[in-house]
Amino acid sequence: SDLHLSKDAQLMGINCDESFAAVKALASQYHQIDLTLLTGDISQDHSETSYQKCRAVFQYQNHPVAWITGNHDDLALQNKVLCEGALTPAKRILFKHWQLLLLNSQIPGQVCGEINKTELALIEQASVDYPNHHILLVMHHHPVPMDSAWIDEHCLINRDALWQSITNSPRVKGILFGHVHQQVDKMHNNIHVLGVPSTSIQFTPNEDEFQVDNQQPGFRYVELLANGKIKTKVHRVKPNKFVAQ
Repeated sequence: SDLHLSKDAQLMGINCDESFAAVKALASQYHQIDLTLLTGDISQDHSETSYQKCRAVFQYQNHPVAWITGNHDDLALQNKVLCEGALTPAKRILFKHWQLLLLNSQIPGQVCGEINKTELALIEQASVDYPNHHILLVMHHHPVPMDSAWIDEHCLINRDALWQSITNSPRVKGILFGHVHQQVDKMHNNIHVLGVPSTSIQFTPNEDEFQVDNQQPGFRYVELLANGKIKTKVHRVKPNKFVAQ
């Protein structure tokens, strides 16, 4: 999540190309992967170059690579560039026991997010379409408070509507999101809520003012079980190679 790739590669002293490559190399040690998810902010500067960098890394994977749109992203460029080889623009992905709904929470020109009424209706319809499948929702913006004032100003602004749709869709078992540049693992309304660390800089949890953490870039590995449970673990690059300034 939150690759923040750009033409010049640098973000707060970290080379995002290098940190992304390090996380990708770490993730490549897991050989039984069915799907890679990129949960938004692939780009930092809205450039086509940033998406071309991403495509170069993922297009020859031997499993699908799906993506969503973050507040920094350009959806038109994503659709143009991230559609070759293993990269797919699919927003509903079916497995034997699960379906994944990849939602667009971007409000163009704003940092905060919102899921529109059409996609909220899709959440409710999903339980009808596949009544025996568990549902994992994937979005960029955080649907629960982070207890961090500055990032909570940039949250999903219609999260009450989201949670009402989830109440009306009993097969939803989990939510996966990016945006907050930190790992989150909690239960909320009996739903497993999982935040994903960034492949670039990390934000310090539970701080009301913006602060960069000294945690290393990483990814979240997710295993979706047949009984509707989710097993998951965050893996981070070692040693402390990437230090934000």
